[in-house]
Amino acid sequence: MKKRILISISALIAVIFVSGFAFYFNKHRDSGYITVPAKVDTIVEAVEASGTVNPVNTVDIGSQVSGMIKDIYVDYNSKVTKGQLLAQIDPSLFQAQVDKARGDLEAARSNKAKIQAMLVYDKKNYERYKRLYEKNYVAKSDLDLAEATYKSDLAQIAAAQGTINQAQATLNNNLTNLRYTKIVSPVDGIVVSRAVDVGQTVAASFQTPTLFQVA
Repeated sequence: MKKRILISISALIAVIFVSGFAFYFNKHRDSGYITVPAKVDTIVEAVEASGTVNPVNTVDIGSQVSGMIKDIYVDYNSKVTKGQLLAQIDPSLFQAQVDKARGDLEAARSNKAKIQAMLVYDKKNYERYKRLYEKNYVAKSDLDLAEATYKSDLAQIAAAQGTINQAQATLNNNLTNLRYTKIVSPVDGIVVSRAVDVGQTVAASFQTPTLFQVA
């Protein structure tokens, strides 16, 4: 009987000892958690991936005139703004055409001025012959000749004005082509493709060649 009581007491002591040790261990063991004061902050979520990033929208930039690329001012991955000069086509031929068209326009205006001076004289001469004819001082043929000369001047004035209009249109067209030698960006963006080099010739006879792509 005493032996059983002794065993029970020993078991109880063992339980108390184990429980006390467990309590002490748990109390002093590091929980593994970091505690900080509560505050409002921004949570950043990021995803890492590999691959090719393709732009949503791209703009093809080409040339509307043919010629040799004289200068290039941007390259792949260059940041550009709307209206920025990207490249220059050799303008010498187009400048020569502009100069010639200006000369032709000035010549046409000068020719019209001469005809206008003749018109003033021939009109007065025709009116004088009409008065003389009414007084029977000149023959009808003289009056007819003066009238024909005056009407010829009127026709030449109209033709001269037509020549001026045509010369002006040619000049405007050549000025436009000269402006087209400057390749500019129509939008803000980044150059994602460059298809030309300095010295290369571009031909715009059939379709506009793409020189740059901007996204």
